[in-house]
Amino acid sequence: MEAPMTPLQEHLYQYIMEDRFTVLLADETYQAVRQQVSDAEAQLLAALPEEQRHLFIQYADTENNAFSLQLRHVFQEALLIAHDILRLPL
Repeated sequence: MEAPMTPLQEHLYQYIMEDRFTVLLADETYQAVRQQVSDAEAQLLAALPEEQRHLFIQYADTENNAFSLQLRHVFQEALLIAHDILRLPL
């Protein structure tokens, strides 16, 4: 298990996710891919019986949590690389 983020790291991460992420959200390619994902999920959910829809939603929630942890890890690694390159304290 990796170390939790320091308050500064957490603040930087939240800043990127809340303020800088809008650049990606405005990207047409990203929007198109997100729409494809949304459409595919809607089609899948519409085709599944209730019990399987419930299982899929649980799976999707778990996958989203795992992806969130992955993003946080990548962010921490990027900070460590920047620290190593620039020799700046974090």
